[in-house]
Amino acid sequence: MSDPADLAHAVLLRVAEFVRALPADQLAALADGAAKLAVVDKARPAVRTTTAASAGVDTNRVRTDLAAIGDRAAGARYLADLKLTVVKLRALARELGIAVPSKAKKADIEQDILQWTVGRRLDSAAISRPSAARN
Repeated sequence: MSDPADLAHAVLLRVAEFVRALPADQLAALADGAAKLAVVDKARPAVRTTTAASAGVDTNRVRTDLAAIGDRAAGARYLADLKLTVVKLRALARELGIAVPSKAKKADIEQDILQWTVGRRLDSAAISRPSAARN
């Protein structure tokens, strides 16, 4: 398959498969430009000097719990109750697919996790809510 049109078609099919499996918040981030897709060459894998730490919690459970929380304050209490260190919060963010700045402090990481799990969903719901009828 050397025809550029055929290659483009094959790539688009693979991208569609990948995007179809993304959670709604990540799809929204891609749609509004807050996130982007990147090409990673498998022949030249990235070199890591340290091994990635584990969050030490059930990431799927945390994702589900945060998705069920209806306000930011409750989400903040939930994260605080997990009593995670900065390293474990970074790992949780990574496992949730949330990028955090390398110099972010614990509160900043918690805020990023809240924004991408609870906040964006609440913002989206507020924006899509129909306005009150005018008299």
